[in-house]
Amino acid sequence: MTNYLNKLNQLNQLNQLNTPITMLIESFFTIASTTSQEDKTLVEVDINQEHNVFEGHFPGNPVVPGVFLIQMIRETIEVLQQKKFSIEKAAEIKFLNMVIPQQSSHLLLEIQKRVKSDNPFAFSITVSGNETIFLKMKIDLQPA
Repeated sequence: MTNYLNKLNQLNQLNQLNTPITMLIESFFTIASTTSQEDKTLVEVDINQEHNVFEGHFPGNPVVPGVFLIQMIRETIEVLQQKKFSIEKAAEIKFLNMVIPQQSSHLLLEIQKRVKSDNPFAFSITVSGNETIFLKMKIDLQPA
């Protein structure tokens, strides 16, 4: 996972516009709805079951790659905050269940602001769907 984050940050640094690369929104997932509460935002997303990543991950048994879930989280927060971010730190990443798109193409992202953090863009994230928790993690973002 750290290797992926390092590669993504390297690509972002090489980007001529000096803005993080948006890879998945609209092609892999779309935001269906958002609901904001005090320090928490609930975001419903729909996964494109026909995305070409599933041709290789895995043929005949498609599973959403974990790195796609993390990228989806970053891009969703960018939409909510209306600014570009790079991932400064990802911690306590727990992939609890596989996201199989034919069974769970509608996901709920719970984005909880970590109020005790010095970073104003530090969040605790839970990704779930169909009463199953798929991912829990903490993420610290840095404006690009």
